Amino acid sequence: MTIFFNLIRKKIGLSRIGRITFSSTFVNSLKTPTVAFPLNYTLLHDDNFIKEFEDQSLFVISDLNLLKDEVLTDHLKHANYFYRHSGTFERFEELLNQNIELFTSQSLVTIIPFNSPNVVLNKEFARAEITFFLENASKLCVNNLDIKFGPSIRTFNYPELLGLYIYFIRNNENICLIDFNDSFDYLNKFRRIGSLIIQAKEQLDNNLVIMGSGKLVPKNYPLMVYLGYDIIDCSYSSYLASEKLYDTLEYMRPLNKIKYLPCSCVACQKTQGGTLIEDKSIRKIELTCLHNLITAKNSMNKVLQYLHVEDFRSYVEKSTLDDLNSMSLLKILDKEYFSFIKNDTPVTQKNKIVKSLGPLSYFRPDFQYFRENSIKSFIPESSTKLILVFPCSAKKPYSSSKSHKKFNNILKKFADHQEFQEIILTSPLGAIPRQLEDIYPVNSYDISVTGEWDHEELKITSSMLIELLKKYDARIPIICHLEGAYCDIVRIAQKTIRNTFYFSKIEESVTSKESLKSLEYLINTCKNISKSDGVIEQISHKSNTWIKKFFKILNYQFGFDLKTYYSSDLVNIKHGRNKNEIHIIGAKNRYLIGVFRKDVGQVFLTIKGAVELKPFLEDSNFIVFDGDKIKGNTLFRPGIIEFGQKLLPNSHVIILDKEKQNVIGVGEMFVGSNFIKNSKTGRIVKVYEKLK
Repeated sequence: MTIFFNLIRKKIGLSRIGRITFSSTFVNSLKTPTVAFPLNYTLLHDDNFIKEFEDQSLFVISDLNLLKDEVLTDHLKHANYFYRHSGTFERFEELLNQNIELFTSQSLVTIIPFNSPNVVLNKEFARAEITFFLENASKLCVNNLDIKFGPSIRTFNYPELLGLYIYFIRNNENICLIDFNDSFDYLNKFRRIGSLIIQAKEQLDNNLVIMGSGKLVPKNYPLMVYLGYDIIDCSYSSYLASEKLYDTLEYMRPLNKIKYLPCSCVACQKTQGGTLIEDKSIRKIELTCLHNLITAKNSMNKVLQYLHVEDFRSYVEKSTLDDLNSMSLLKILDKEYFSFIKNDTPVTQKNKIVKSLGPLSYFRPDFQYFRENSIKSFIPESSTKLILVFPCSAKKPYSSSKSHKKFNNILKKFADHQEFQEIILTSPLGAIPRQLEDIYPVNSYDISVTGEWDHEELKITSSMLIELLKKYDARIPIICHLEGAYCDIVRIAQKTIRNTFYFSKIEESVTSKESLKSLEYLINTCKNISKSDGVIEQISHKSNTWIKKFFKILNYQFGFDLKTYYSSDLVNIKHGRNKNEIHIIGAKNRYLIGVFRKDVGQVFLTIKGAVELKPFLEDSNFIVFDGDKIKGNTLFRPGIIEFGQKLLPNSHVIILDKEKQNVIGVGEMFVGSNFIKNSKTGRIVKVYEKLK
């Protein structure tokens, strides 16, 4: 069977952009995530519906005769369909045998129905029903290998029962998707929803399409896409219209309580019967159905806009703020499943403004990964004689702000200022070493500033500051040029850290002349304290801030201290013609080691630069390719025979030949190690330089 799903790009959380190919001709392919719209005779012969939805690519039908309708063949000829049977399993088998040609159609996927019972008495009852369903479904798949199937997955609110489906799904190659039929029916059981999705991602092929159906409303779409759903069946929106419920997007409201229409879609415009809320005819239900489906379409379009162009996580947070169960589910994902989700989350976003909206943002996976990886990878300079702690600034990177330029002017008055370590305090990221201020998300985040910090912000920032300061000799003095809540953070750290802390005398603001004079005085007083007994060895190095940043950024990206191999004297920095780029060059041979790109906050190593890192790759970012040379600019799953276990989407990787002797390319990951483990096909690496 033709490969059904191809991953195009991973996004934050478990969200992803992909392409579904229904046939080998690629004519009927469609991008995901997307909505599957219900289709019946009433809708098919509604001119307004056809005008609104004839450009849509995916519909759900429950009557096979629709596929023969002239309106469908004329206006929806390039669409794809899911067939969802609403009767018994026995009747479904009869229809399948009678219409085998339709079921083997290239543009049709058949959902294996699990329609009875709707409720169960207990877990054992549910287990028995699932087992019975799987026995019938297994026979169906084996006997109809040319049909693309998607089994209905029902766990009856017992996510641990998903394990019963795993063997069945893995062992039937004509299963191209799974339909979670009741996953959001119990949104108040948010822990169970999280458990269900993580189990599916851990145990099933990542090229399997995940579909959601059941009691779903457009308000849930952003969170569902964040959870990794590729397709959302919006049939429930049609059902709610029959119950005279109108979708305002925020809530479903009874029609008789709608006094002012918040929408100007074709269904809500004036008709012969007046507006939708004035219409007294049976047409009122049909118009409400059309409105609800248009709302579903617009909601997914907004999801796609954020997913492709803006910071999707911020939109997910905004969409959950007035739903306590959704907020709880997002928090559970961040706190309890971070170790899994971080491996599916890209380490960068290009040219995105990342807005921190409050407590929901504190533990988003990219923020947590930054804090975790910064603490783990940061290695202090052995020549450090003084640590300075500064407040953050609104402008990014911090060093380009007016306040930090003033701080820098004071530091430059000292010939040995390259031996000072600067740390910037900020919420919600934590404590930022100056050398990491240009990487994501430090270069992209924004937050409302009031000067007041809540308990969680203080805890996050002080904990990170403590972990960084623990890496330094206790004899190195720490100067804090801070005011307000920033000082509260340092006082928390003082309870743990043995170093001596000195505080500037702040008058009016941290950038006033008096405050800066106090900073300069403290530096003069303290900078040689740690050297008084020869504790720290003096080393020779170039006084170029970007050289120091280069080593620390590569350490952050690849997980080892490059200074154990490179000497600073062997590296030069050159600003490229493109203001977005900074070139790192070998001082002796003048070869290009790598290029730092400001838009993504990453160093793009060259092959020559990567060769220098090869001795450190055992537990780092590497891919072993099944060959000696790379053809094209993409590596696919079948060509990869070994890989590092900590690869993340958008992280940079060094590609070795099959003997692991030579560097044959460098690239950027489409996916992470989790995806590679659980997939047999798909794009893995975008190669930006290869051995010729």
